[in-house]
Amino acid sequence: MIKRRYVLMGLLSSLSVGLLPTVLPTTAQTPQTVELTLVSYNVAKPAYTRIIPEFQKYWKEKTGQTVTFKESYGPTVPQAQSIASGLEADIFAINTQFGIDLLVDKGFVNPDWAKRLPNNGVPITSVMVLVTRPGNPKGIRTWQDLTRDDIHLVSINPKTSGNARWGVLAGYGPILKAQGKDQATAYLNGLVKNSKSLVNNGREATDTFIRNRLGDVMVNFENEIVFTNGVIPRDFPYIAPSPNVQVDFPVTVVDKVVDKRGTRKVAEAFTQFLFTPKAQQIYAEVGYRPFDRKVYQQFQKQYQPVQKLFTIADFGGWRTVNSELFAEGGLFDLAQRSAVGR
Repeated sequence: MIKRRYVLMGLLSSLSVGLLPTVLPTTAQTPQTVELTLVSYNVAKPAYTRIIPEFQKYWKEKTGQTVTFKESYGPTVPQAQSIASGLEADIFAINTQFGIDLLVDKGFVNPDWAKRLPNNGVPITSVMVLVTRPGNPKGIRTWQDLTRDDIHLVSINPKTSGNARWGVLAGYGPILKAQGKDQATAYLNGLVKNSKSLVNNGREATDTFIRNRLGDVMVNFENEIVFTNGVIPRDFPYIAPSPNVQVDFPVTVVDKVVDKRGTRKVAEAFTQFLFTPKAQQIYAEVGYRPFDRKVYQQFQKQYQPVQKLFTIADFGGWRTVNSELFAEGGLFDLAQRSAVGR
């Protein structure tokens, strides 16, 4: 369903997901109005519901133009594939760089996209956390605890979700670095064996674990559980194990689309706006770790400290990780086959 955003929407409406059809009609732009399409991942909706009206106000005051938005939120891989198939997204704000890499490979995004914005196009980060039942009755503290025989894990499908790929890598990667591939593979096998509730995205995982009360533990973005604890009147504790992985949320204009539609100027202005103190504060208020250090320090108490933090570069980048872990016949597929065979 296409949802127009003209003015500020209620924050709690973020618990629903809006979907766009595969192909959108091109809208003629005029000097007075311009329309942008933002394509993003499910968990991002609370942030952009609040950031968009602030940008609309800023751009109106700066240029006199009225900006309207169409928004699509969904799992990372299908979102990238939809753009490649014809969904005319001006802006792609996603939770893993490999979604942008796919569009670079298909000629939709210029290869220099990461050089056009601060921090290589990453306005916010997070870490992966273990969300437990109140009181943590099963004493879950580490990644290795997820492989215990008594654990029911709510997991996200890494075939569709960037969130899920970060979640797998957050445990697998540090074990790979410290103990080698055999131990890391054993961890992955145990993780998949205990993934008794497999869902499609981070928001569905939250609903399954918190609203439907299924499972002992969930792996999710820290920002998702910080936000959830703010809007649901319950305390769902979480642990940010160390070592962990820095989760990057990159953003880019979709060059092929903005040049076709004549929206580059305003689309680039929106991506730049995401690095301003106003947008950075909104990101922080819904649980993200902002790039702006002053804003980060203002909200620092809401984040759990992590002593050792790997980056995706430490594992060779997403192309390497996807090839080894998530490609057809990769280690994740092998772990699923092993779990079914038991």
